[in-house]
Amino acid sequence: MLLALAARAGEGLAMIAVIGGQYLATAVLGKVWPGAGRLWRDRIHRVGGPWFASYCRRHGALLLKIGQVVGSRPDILPLAWVDSCAALRDQAPARPFRLVRRVLDRAYEGRIAEHLIDLEPEPIASASFGQVHRARLPDGTLVAVKVQHWDLGPRVAVDLALLGLALRLVRLSAPAWLLAPMREEIARTSREEQDYLHEALAAERLRPLLTRHGIEVPHVYLEHTRETVLVTTFAAGTTLASTHVSGLPRARREELAQRIATAWIDMLLEEGFFHADPHGGNFIIDGERLWVIDFGMTATIGPHERMIYARFLGRLARGDTDGMVDALVELGVLLPGADLSEIRAMAREIYQSLGSFNPRTFKGSRRERELSAKASSFLRRARGLAFPRHTILLARSLGLIEGVCGELDPSRNIIDLVRQRLLRFSTLRGQIDDWLSVARKRLRDWLDLPELIDRQLSRPVATDFNPLIAGIVLAAAMQMPDGHWRLAAVGAAGFALVCSLLRR
Repeated sequence: MLLALAARAGEGLAMIAVIGGQYLATAVLGKVWPGAGRLWRDRIHRVGGPWFASYCRRHGALLLKIGQVVGSRPDILPLAWVDSCAALRDQAPARPFRLVRRVLDRAYEGRIAEHLIDLEPEPIASASFGQVHRARLPDGTLVAVKVQHWDLGPRVAVDLALLGLALRLVRLSAPAWLLAPMREEIARTSREEQDYLHEALAAERLRPLLTRHGIEVPHVYLEHTRETVLVTTFAAGTTLASTHVSGLPRARREELAQRIATAWIDMLLEEGFFHADPHGGNFIIDGERLWVIDFGMTATIGPHERMIYARFLGRLARGDTDGMVDALVELGVLLPGADLSEIRAMAREIYQSLGSFNPRTFKGSRRERELSAKASSFLRRARGLAFPRHTILLARSLGLIEGVCGELDPSRNIIDLVRQRLLRFSTLRGQIDDWLSVARKRLRDWLDLPELIDRQLSRPVATDFNPLIAGIVLAAAMQMPDGHWRLAAVGAAGFALVCSLLRR
């Protein structure tokens, strides 16, 4: 294993030195001789993208997931890199069964037969973090057993170290980009994906919402699940990735796309907790049943951020591009130094292009390439750009959902699929948000808060009072009979209302 880790780290360091060093050199050359710098940079794109994709494919683990992120971001990354990484899948060669037995033996403390019988040596799926085998519980129940690769931890540690070094180089050429949260988010999700107990709890949390949308989640057998072993109901059928969706009836494909898109929007806006790896291989069709599996990669969005996303998506559904940019400012993606007029103009152009063509017509067109290049150029020279904590996983999740739904229903993009849902969700919420925004500003002006106190009250806190609930409690308290209890209840509810308004 040590030799494999050394080879992994050595090639990664060589790639960072060769490719990263040249990118830094082109940045210097571009200031003196822009034309030569641009030609050199284009050549590095053509060489670096395929090299990086090949490196990710050969070494797997976290590298595959990073490559998938690269392949899904034509808005901020060179198209040569995006095209090279677009075909990466979270797949890996199967590990020998003796190594699988070693992990199971350690997890079950040498008592495998007390938990699993008829364990099939051949895996039914193999990915970068683990592989899945079919087995039975002692009572005969057919189950799927996901077993983590025995050497995963050290490989992920090497990948995170290389990622940190690469991001430091990017920081030198793009000092306005706040990239530290990106590295932290990737590190967090990689830790969670190595903990199958986290995956089990995530599946149970999302089960009620997904069931409401007709999407089934395999039952987790917690008594047989360990940190490195996950045991669930065996979901029969075929994955969407291996299904010829064109052979399904059109009505069935449209219904599946609508169901999937709506469920994911509700995960984002209602639950504030979403499945961040919804690719075609994680959806299984079994007759009329639709399953979703693999809840290892998830993310949480706080109540305040959910309100802003609801506002952003509602304005997107109505075509209000200026309002979308305002929501991004409030979310913190755009810092005060950003050129809002240029961003608003670009948002209008992108929205008009996406709204005028169906996805298949627009994809791969010259207009798409021009818009991608324009957006990428702007973001590379941006002064005042930040990435909220959950940006990577949210972009990944929505991008994968759009790809899945686009295969099922090519005539509509994801906004078309959920437009009515967004409008219904955002109307009342938007009115409440606007009222709270005005009330918050007036209250702060009235109190004339010093800057230090105002900044402290604006910091995130562990407990988040809901203004609507606090207002209802205040109204109820005012109906109590006169006396000390009424005074105490009104005071407490009023204090909660003020805190909730100030901290939002």
